[in-house]
Amino acid sequence: MQQKSTLRKIATLSLAILLVAVTVALCVAAPDGTADAAVLKQGSSGSDVRTLQQKLKSWGYYDGSVDGIFGSGTKEAVKYFQRTNGLSADGIVGSATAAALGMSLSGSSSGTSSGSGTLRKGSSGDSVKTLQQKLKNWGYYGGSVDGIFGSGTEQAVRYFQSRNGLTADGVVGSATAAALGMSLSGSSSGSSGGASVSSSDLNLLARVVYGEARGEEYIGQVAVAAVVLNRVESSSFPNTIAGVVYQSGAFDCVSDGQINLTPDSTAISAAQDALNGWDPTYGCLFYYNPRTATSSWMLSRPVKLVIGQHNFC
Repeated sequence: MQQKSTLRKIATLSLAILLVAVTVALCVAAPDGTADAAVLKQGSSGSDVRTLQQKLKSWGYYDGSVDGIFGSGTKEAVKYFQRTNGLSADGIVGSATAAALGMSLSGSSSGTSSGSGTLRKGSSGDSVKTLQQKLKNWGYYGGSVDGIFGSGTEQAVRYFQSRNGLTADGVVGSATAAALGMSLSGSSSGSSGGASVSSSDLNLLARVVYGEARGEEYIGQVAVAAVVLNRVESSSFPNTIAGVVYQSGAFDCVSDGQINLTPDSTAISAAQDALNGWDPTYGCLFYYNPRTATSSWMLSRPVKLVIGQHNFC
């Protein structure tokens, strides 16, 4: 009798162990997003989907309507993005894919969520002042920096969003704040968003912009400067502006001597705006002109977005 009881206990324990193992295996095997509470997949709709579609469209992965409806076309675009970025190509936007896209899946998009993590018409305070100052510095806003989010500020935000591949809803959420170089955690990144760098660093960055992108639209010049700064922050590159700029073979303007030209006021402003936190590339580390590039390695890299004559990766 005692032997049967022992056998039953062993069998029960074995079954419990088996169930735990199966559960763990299923969690590990779950595709990107299916184990997350917040996912976007076929059948989803709303502002998050519009943000997703706009990003994919801006980066050349999607050519459908930005309608906020996750249909088969959006799913195929997500799969294309996932394949080219080393993600599980399941067509579902979960945490890993969202991170690669620079999105937050907290149930809201870059502008339409309610709560303390957004700025919208009717908001006020220091964060709104920071927003207005940045938009004013960058030529999107001509009103007063008064900390009151009115219709003028809303229109300026829409203008900024439309120029930077964001959903132009006039609301500053996580994605728009990231593009502005702002934090919406209750405090801003500073009244002017300025970074503390030496005048020689600013001059060097402006010379790179002038040598690499003069004649480009302004956002394209800021984007070139942003790539330099993104490399400074990356562990794969030197951690100073000079180190990045003069890394062997990194920039054509160094190779052909145009780095020594005197930058104009536009290049200096573009460099300063990048230092102030504006990154139109959303973290890209590379760019090239497809009409002149000859490196097969560079040409093989997936393009995230195109600004002016440059592809950004």
